[in-house]
Amino acid sequence: MLKRLMVVIVLLFSGLIQAVEYPKPQTPSELHTLFGNYFSIKDLIGIGSLFDEKAVYVVDEQGSLLEGREAIIQEIKRYMDAGAALETVSASIHINDETALIKSIWRISGSEVTGTALEVMIYKDGGWLYLIDNPNGF
Repeated sequence: MLKRLMVVIVLLFSGLIQAVEYPKPQTPSELHTLFGNYFSIKDLIGIGSLFDEKAVYVVDEQGSLLEGREAIIQEIKRYMDAGAALETVSASIHINDETALIKSIWRISGSEVTGTALEVMIYKDGGWLYLIDNPNGF
């Protein structure tokens, strides 16, 4: 075990292994595109890169919230496990400085499952991130 750890450390310092750096979406529409791409390939780390660390996710009509990137990733994973792709279209985008209010339409590929999402995004550290994700528009 120690030998394997040493090999990984040497490879990291030699530059042969590099940490994956995810692109920072430059528009809310690009964030939607990246979300769909990461969802389709079941990349939970990629999905997580699109959420602010303080993001909230509206779970139901009563307004129950999941708080934080990790909790949100686990909720989204439940949908990913169904094995379908997700398509999202930005229907309405309103930007004020570094905050955006978005209405988007989404659809699970190959099914009749659709929805209208309401989202708040912020521009932070060089890219747009979800701050509030209300995927069913409650």
